[in-house]
Amino acid sequence: MNNTARLSGKELYRKIQELSFVKNEIELFLDTHPDSKVAMDYYKETIKALNDYMTRYQSEFGPIHASDGIMNDKWVWVDKPWPWQNDLAKDEGERR
Repeated sequence: MNNTARLSGKELYRKIQELSFVKNEIELFLDTHPDSKVAMDYYKETIKALNDYMTRYQSEFGPIHASDGIMNDKWVWVDKPWPWQNDLAKDEGERR
């Protein structure tokens, strides 16, 4: 992942969706090929990239999942547009 590239919330969320899909597919493959070093290495790379994108998204745009929406005992899930609404907001930092 190129950490210097500026991506919109919509682009980051799309990358998270893509990597989540890849992660699930590799998990299914590993279920039937548990000794595949190539698959395991790819899985580890995918998990790292997914976690990096999720961390980046959450630091710039807020929680991705409702379960991540608690900060200092406050429900912040409703403070910013939800991940799938980024393309609807005029400004990605704009409150609903």
